[in-house]
Amino acid sequence: MKPELPTGKTQVPRQGQLLQLNWIRGIAALLVVAYHCEVTMLMPKYFGTSTFPLFKAGHSGVQLFFVLSGFVIYLAHHRDSEGNGSAIARFVAKRFRRLYPSLWIVLVPLIILSFLGFSTRVPSGSDVILSLLILPVKEEVILATEWTLRHEILFYAMFAVFLWNRRIGFGLLLAWGLVGLPLALIDGKGWLIDFIFNNNHLLFLAGAGIAWLYVRGYSAGGPFFLFAGLIVFAVTFYFGISKQIPAKAELLLFGLGAAGIIYGACSMRYLNRRIAPLEEAGAASYALYLIHYPLISLLVKIAVKIDQSVAIPHAVYFVAILVICQLTAFAFHRLIEAPLLNARSMQNLFAPTRTATVASNYQGRAPAPSSD
Repeated sequence: MKPELPTGKTQVPRQGQLLQLNWIRGIAALLVVAYHCEVTMLMPKYFGTSTFPLFKAGHSGVQLFFVLSGFVIYLAHHRDSEGNGSAIARFVAKRFRRLYPSLWIVLVPLIILSFLGFSTRVPSGSDVILSLLILPVKEEVILATEWTLRHEILFYAMFAVFLWNRRIGFGLLLAWGLVGLPLALIDGKGWLIDFIFNNNHLLFLAGAGIAWLYVRGYSAGGPFFLFAGLIVFAVTFYFGISKQIPAKAELLLFGLGAAGIIYGACSMRYLNRRIAPLEEAGAASYALYLIHYPLISLLVKIAVKIDQSVAIPHAVYFVAILVICQLTAFAFHRLIEAPLLNARSMQNLFAPTRTATVASNYQGRAPAPSSD
């Protein structure tokens, strides 16, 4: 059965859009923010107690993002001409302008504050350069959440090879993902090997795999896949709260559930409609992913100061922090990220042309992220 889009005069997306992806992006970003808020407030130097234990498994939003990224990248570029230098340049330009400028706007103030002594560790010159370029590092020094973007960049590099030569690229992507499975059982292999062959990369491939099925019209059974994906994700989430599943298995189970959710949701054409709050949350998801961690650190410090004078339930602080993070992300997206994306200099980067695909309006980002 070929995928179809709804028709009508209201609440209908433009041809080729899959608005379900924005919903998923927005929800995934909020899961990650709630997770970081929970674990930060739990730290002994702050409140030292759990506020919403449910969100101890909120890191699963990252796995959801990785599968979504693989899905979107394949969907947006599967029709690009093989070995076409212009197509590869367009791909690189789109990836650059979606990730780097907004990241730099967040990183530069953090770097300055670090050198002024407002951080527990002053970054070295190499730390700064590697963060600005989103290249592999042994540990995060400036922005703790940037690790997901580093995996995104590696996936983009592998996918660029796929655009250059489908056969070589497919073999490279498959080997890249599968070699990590046995390597995960080996200790002491070194941080760089662990980075290159991290099991999270299987999630990018899972996303690309379900996109391959989707574009070929295998969209039957959408409700079943959505329901099954939700069950797998929810069960894994439940046991993940108390860490009852080994980390590697948990990662793969979250990825499996995410694949079912994304494939099922995109196969159900009646879900492809505009829901303003979710669409806004999805559009601002990258902004939220970038700004939330340092913002949570600041807001929790303020909450601790207030709590010393006024007895307020910790849940109120938790919800307030989430709301402030989301509102700040909306503002960042509208005032900074969107104008940057629409700037003529960015649109003309490498002289890209629009990619006519069913996912041309969506970005394969990390959380965020990592996270068109």
